[in-house]
Amino acid sequence: MHSILSFIITISLVVIVHELGHFSVAKMFKVSVEKFSVGFGRVLYKKKIGLTEFSLRIIPLGGFVKFYEKSKSKDLNLFENISLYKRSLIVLAGPLINFIFAFFLLLFLNQGEQYNVLPKITAVKSESVAAEVGFQINDVIISINDKEINSVMDHNKALIDLANKDLFYILLRENRKTSITINKAKRLDLKMNKVNRNDTNGLYFFPAQENSLLIDEVVPGSPAEIAKIKKNDRIFSVDNEIIYDAADFVGSIKSKANTAIIIKLLRGGELLSISVTPKLSRDNIRNTGVIGVKIKPNLEYKDNYINYFKINILNSISKSFYDVFEGIRIVFKSLIHIITGNIDWRLLSGPISIATLSSDTISMGLVTYLSFLVFLNINVGFLNLLPIPTLDGGQLMFYVVEWVLGKPLNKKKMIISQRLGVIILFLVFTLAVYNDIFNFMFN
Repeated sequence: MHSILSFIITISLVVIVHELGHFSVAKMFKVSVEKFSVGFGRVLYKKKIGLTEFSLRIIPLGGFVKFYEKSKSKDLNLFENISLYKRSLIVLAGPLINFIFAFFLLLFLNQGEQYNVLPKITAVKSESVAAEVGFQINDVIISINDKEINSVMDHNKALIDLANKDLFYILLRENRKTSITINKAKRLDLKMNKVNRNDTNGLYFFPAQENSLLIDEVVPGSPAEIAKIKKNDRIFSVDNEIIYDAADFVGSIKSKANTAIIIKLLRGGELLSISVTPKLSRDNIRNTGVIGVKIKPNLEYKDNYINYFKINILNSISKSFYDVFEGIRIVFKSLIHIITGNIDWRLLSGPISIATLSSDTISMGLVTYLSFLVFLNINVGFLNLLPIPTLDGGQLMFYVVEWVLGKPLNKKKMIISQRLGVIILFLVFTLAVYNDIFNFMFN
């Protein structure tokens, strides 16, 4: 229920922002708006203000702004009667306002003290490509394929930029430079696997490392309390798989509901083996195994891995602009790589994944949730600009054709292309939902 509510709130917020872009610019040009809807399908609530009917509908997967047509009244300022330039601005305003909203969120997030996690390797997973090619703990990544790497975020962006290439790392190891290559055929960072949706080829960065995950709280009456797991225990492994971070831990127990597992813990320097049987939790959108603990990373040595810095107002503005454009660039690159097969299409997410992420990020606090909203607004803004009929980008494509020809495109051709656009969007949506269901059932 929490996931469903958080999904509805999150999607509705993004949709309202998007449709307000269309609506506000239309009102600026005094265009008569018939309907402003959040959602599709049957109307749950509606209220007419002036000429516009505002409504909330049952399917929370989008929204629309509808303009009056000629048949409704001759006294209205109709959308189809205004100039091509004004129509284009009204259509463009939807995606643009998503980017602007993301910018203002970033402006808030980029205030005060900031930090980067240094690209210093804290763990290398055994039986991974990283271990095979010779990465070691405490290696510092200097560059990948001549791209300078100053943070873990830089490293992760580089993996997307270089999705179809061998990775040529330059590392600093014991004050000496060394080089390591990961062949593109062995890369797992942009492929689906049974444990995680993706990984970084077996490399871990702060705060992930051996014995770095602490039990912060044990829920009374939970399987963990029954098994005598205690606060401040350090998690070493689950069923002999070493645990480096929270994702490893959650992934190791979520599919083990009602199945006994062996958790090895460090308590006061002693290694303990404890058998615990996760119970089935229905608190999230997907039923998962849980043992009833809250966990946190050990941040004792954070100063060795984190670079803190402060930015002033002007730098905050420029950084926020950069972050928006960088976000758009990453979404564009990711889309191209999915189309060309360089990124596994099974990583494409749908509404179930968004619901889960909405719930998770809300639980993690305001900053994490706002960061997710930035990501979502940039994605929605970009995807709406794609030249697919029924999307804003498809409508802008029609306007370009109209500008070139000097007259509107034939209505019959527009209807055919819009139907084709609906089919394309339906296929993409079906693929995303399939991925969600597949991950829901098997991960």
